[in-house]
Amino acid sequence: MTEAHDLLARHPAGRLSALGPEDRLRALRTVRDGRCWTLGTEIFGLAPGPAYPERPRQLHIVYRDWSHYEKGLVQPLPGGVASVDDGVLLNCHGGTHLDALGHIIAEGTIAGGIPASSTVGGLEHSDVTAIASVGIVCRGVVADLCARADGAPLPRDHEVTLDELEACLSDQGVEVEPKDMLLLRTGSLRRFRLEGEERFWADYSEPGLSRDEALFDWLDAHEVLGIGTDTLANELPVNPRTGEGYPLHRYLLRDRGLQFHEGLWLEDLAADCASDRRYVGLYIASPLKMVGASGSPVNPLFIK
Repeated sequence: MTEAHDLLARHPAGRLSALGPEDRLRALRTVRDGRCWTLGTEIFGLAPGPAYPERPRQLHIVYRDWSHYEKGLVQPLPGGVASVDDGVLLNCHGGTHLDALGHIIAEGTIAGGIPASSTVGGLEHSDVTAIASVGIVCRGVVADLCARADGAPLPRDHEVTLDELEACLSDQGVEVEPKDMLLLRTGSLRRFRLEGEERFWADYSEPGLSRDEALFDWLDAHEVLGIGTDTLANELPVNPRTGEGYPLHRYLLRDRGLQFHEGLWLEDLAADCASDRRYVGLYIASPLKMVGASGSPVNPLFIK
């Protein structure tokens, strides 16, 4: 890792801190007709995004609705206005979300070499507000890895190699530019909807990139802002060569300060990209300013 990348990793927003007005204007210039895709999954409803079973479920609490007025528990305001009021319990790492740089501990430290003791009771450094305070407005580049597999979801234990990624981008006629957000479609979230929750978690793994020094060099050389995928792990959970669990969370998120956006719904966007052969657009994502939190739900936008 270069000195420049180490410096960025020490900023609580990581590489995002280098994203400036010209980069945002460059991203805005990719928009041609203003069509927009929302990449977030439902939090409640018929198609909620997955969350690791050991993490708490999202909870929606409605504490005033029409039934309260019908029962006389509350009265309309003068003039007849009534209201619905509710609250939520959110999982910072469930469904579509992004990770704060302080999410990962390795060798007793979080990003920037801050002691892990600073995480007790909530992040004192590199929490999600560091990202929220900057905001993410950049070029997004879709790499439709499923298209190279006849549209089928990649096998759950498939490691996406650098050669495979470069071949995909070449097939699409796309070049990655500095400070681009790389969005990888693997089909994992589609598999979750097809298989159902019980089967999905019974033999859990998800396709994705994994630890590879050539990949790290490529990401550094292209100054990639971050990686977003339609998986919860944002990587192959276990490296097949080293046995490491979630190594990219350590070497990319923690050490290099890359953005990690997970659980993106990319199916509809990818279908449109295949139709018009345009795989680049404006990518916007903004987490909630939750002080001390290690991640946040997000509903990213992709505009073409």
